[in-house]
Amino acid sequence: MQFKPNFDLLRTVNSKELINITGDRLCIAIFHRENKTLVCMCDDHRANIAFDMSEMCLSDDFPIKPDVLLCEMENVGFERKFSPHGYQDSDLTHAAGVAAKKNIPLVFIDLSREQMMDVVNSRFPNNQIVDSDLHNILMPKDHTEQQHEQYIWLLRQRDRFMLQNIVVALNKWDTVFVIFGGTHFVNQRLVLEDMMGKPEYITKIKNMRGDFSDVKIEPIKLCEFEMAGADDKKS
Repeated sequence: MQFKPNFDLLRTVNSKELINITGDRLCIAIFHRENKTLVCMCDDHRANIAFDMSEMCLSDDFPIKPDVLLCEMENVGFERKFSPHGYQDSDLTHAAGVAAKKNIPLVFIDLSREQMMDVVNSRFPNNQIVDSDLHNILMPKDHTEQQHEQYIWLLRQRDRFMLQNIVVALNKWDTVFVIFGGTHFVNQRLVLEDMMGKPEYITKIKNMRGDFSDVKIEPIKLCEFEMAGADDKKS
C-alpha cells in the first residue's frame, strides 16, 4: 500500500476545534489501516502535561512501539546537549530527547526559519520580512491584517510539508509517531482520515517523568521542501 495525500482536504482552522472533537486541547489520535499505524500526539505546548504525553507514548508500557518519531521542529541539522534533570527547552525538544534516549529514529518535519522567510517573502514581495519578524507572524495574537494573511499562508505551507513527511514515513515504516501542535492536527485531520480512516482518541495523559542523561539528537531527513504555487489560496 502506498499512501498519497489529498491536499484539497487541507484546511486552516482554529486550534480550538480540537476541543470540539475530543473535549480537550491535548490528545493522542491513533489511526490504523491494514498493517500501518499512525500515532499523533496533538500538543498544545503546555510544558508539563505535554512532557508527560510524549513520555507516556514512548514508554515501555505503551502498547504501540514506534518505528520512527516525526517532530514539529526545524528540518535542519540539530546537535544539542540537554540537562540530566529533564529537557527544559520545550515540549518538542523534550519529545526529541526521549526518542534519542531510546534510539528511535527521529525526523524534524517543520520548515527552517530561512524557509519560513522565503515562503512569506515569495507571497508578499512588497513587504519583505527578516528573521525578527517571524515571531509576530507565528503568534496569531494581535495580528494586523497583513500579518494574518502571512500567518495563514505560512501555516498552510508548513502543514503541507508535515503531511509530505508523514506520508513518506508511512510508506517507509509500519508504525509512525508524530508530535505537533493541535493546530496542525486539526488542519491536517481530514487528509489523514482520507488516507487511514477515523482515529481513536486518548485524552487521559498519565503523570510521568523520566530521569535522563545527556543525549545527542541526530535527526534524519525524509523530504526536501518545495513551495506550493501562489495560486494555492485555500483556507
